[in-house]
Amino acid sequence: MKKTFLKTGLVLVVALLAISCSKDGETGPAGPAGANGINGTNGTNGTNGIDGNANVFGSNTFLFATSNWTSQAGGTSWTSSIINVSSITQTIVDRGIVLVFRKYNEPGQTVWAPLPDTNTNINLSYEFGVGTIYLLVQSTNAVAISNPGAITLRYVVISPSNKLANPNTDWNDYNQVKEALHLKD
Repeated sequence: MKKTFLKTGLVLVVALLAISCSKDGETGPAGPAGANGINGTNGTNGTNGIDGNANVFGSNTFLFATSNWTSQAGGTSWTSSIINVSSITQTIVDRGIVLVFRKYNEPGQTVWAPLPDTNTNINLSYEFGVGTIYLLVQSTNAVAISNPGAITLRYVVISPSNKLANPNTDWNDYNQVKEALHLKD
């Protein structure tokens, strides 16, 4: 019985200690402030630049003259190409975009139309491969057509990352492409 009484008393003491160790008490006073750290130097801020377009290449405008075209298929099509386009890499061919726009001089304004572009019975289209853009002017009704003559074009090469970064861009609208990629005329 003595052992039972001793055990019961020990359990009660432990229970009282556990109850009295709660966190209901007030917070004690704040300790002394620590030593100040070493002050850093205050550098100057530079000016903000325009957002870059490191993965975009917009060509200058260029003119295809009459002498740039070669007749094919009895004059029902004409071909030409832009070679040594170093910005068209295998990555661009596999996952990027190459756009070509044709310039029209309308009264009082310049208009850029995306290729392919069809006027009357003549279609101007393009294909691209590593380092080259191939142009094709074709009769839409299989009738021989004359040399296309002088045509002003501009191409834009867009990396896969820029394509993904601008998902709402209408890539057939030159003005949207120009704005999204910060191109200059």
